[in-house]
Amino acid sequence: MQNVKRNFYAFIWHAIFLAIASSFIEVNTVVSSLILQAGGGEFLLGLVTAISVGIPLLAQLFFAGFLVSKPLKKPYLLTGIYLRIFSLLAIGLLLISPLSEKTLLTLIIIIISIFSFSGVFAGVSYTDLLGKSIPKDLQRKFMSFRQISRSSFALLSAFLAKYILNKFEYPHNYSNMFLIASFSLFIASLGFWLIKEEKFEVKREFPSFMEIIKNIPTILSRDKNLLNYVIFSNLTGFGLIIIPFYVLLAKNTFTLSDKMVGNFLLLQMIGIVLSSFVWGPLLHKKGYKKILKYCIAIGGLIPILALILSKTSPLLYSTLFLLTGIAISARQMTFEGVLIEISDHHNRALYVGISGALNFVTALLPLIIGAIIKHVGFINVFIFVAIMIYSSLYFLNQMKLEH
Repeated sequence: MQNVKRNFYAFIWHAIFLAIASSFIEVNTVVSSLILQAGGGEFLLGLVTAISVGIPLLAQLFFAGFLVSKPLKKPYLLTGIYLRIFSLLAIGLLLISPLSEKTLLTLIIIIISIFSFSGVFAGVSYTDLLGKSIPKDLQRKFMSFRQISRSSFALLSAFLAKYILNKFEYPHNYSNMFLIASFSLFIASLGFWLIKEEKFEVKREFPSFMEIIKNIPTILSRDKNLLNYVIFSNLTGFGLIIIPFYVLLAKNTFTLSDKMVGNFLLLQMIGIVLSSFVWGPLLHKKGYKKILKYCIAIGGLIPILALILSKTSPLLYSTLFLLTGIAISARQMTFEGVLIEISDHHNRALYVGISGALNFVTALLPLIIGAIIKHVGFINVFIFVAIMIYSSLYFLNQMKLEH
């Protein structure tokens, strides 16, 4: 129990400082506006969203195949984290270097790719380590406590991020934010040094990449929970990848200023924080499914509201990001917990890899949307996204979870 308590608070420490870092490099608002400020357009916005949110398909599955055979995951988790720290540091320094716009954009995209690949490596290890370090009977308590803790600190750092965006001119404002994020992520990594990881001997040898690919249909047919989770994750993923395009719609409709971006970020963080105090007690009483149903209801409504509010004023349109924060909070508190609940110590890393690798929507759709949104229009794309999100309810109901 002493180790469990120590692990619990070590993960909370990491979550708090990761949340602070994430506020300064929030992909849906900060990174999206950075790409637009640096001279990028619809396609580059879609490309960066695919790299940042979607995560490279084959990389996640390859890393899961590699990590599933490792009895200890913490060394690989730290490797991924430190690659991410250096990536953020590099972007912060590049932004204030005398580079041409084209060169700067190219380097930013390359480094964001490194950041995302290392995030895959760290993410697979993190979920497996979390499942081993905290017993299942404490998982829901941890999920709600972590969400409330990190969202509260994320809100405080969002105020600072908004101040930096308004106080300094481009590119110094974005440079400062990436440098602060790098330092915060380093502080966050210190929590993992305190974790006592239990060693689980793996019963099978390292599976080849092709072996995993060939076995995916068998694994999915054998575990309907995983199959429904993969489909559900894809359909709800429409709501996640469309958020940066709300920033693009704001740019096309209003004058996109640093002050407006700061408002988007702050309102999103307020939505995450306030809803965390609702989702936490609800998770204890009703379980994951109830929260996810609310997440679907809100997520499907947001793209419709975006079309309506874009006809009003920048102030009213900004309130849209309050709702995106509420939906993101519900997703953060539940998705990882559901995956832990439907897996065990021996297959968890593999399940994380399979669910990520088959998440085609978040990996590929940003590229498609970025390429076609100017041709088919925001109305058609946003209505289609709403329909996809609402259709995910069927697959959620098919999942067998504890209440």
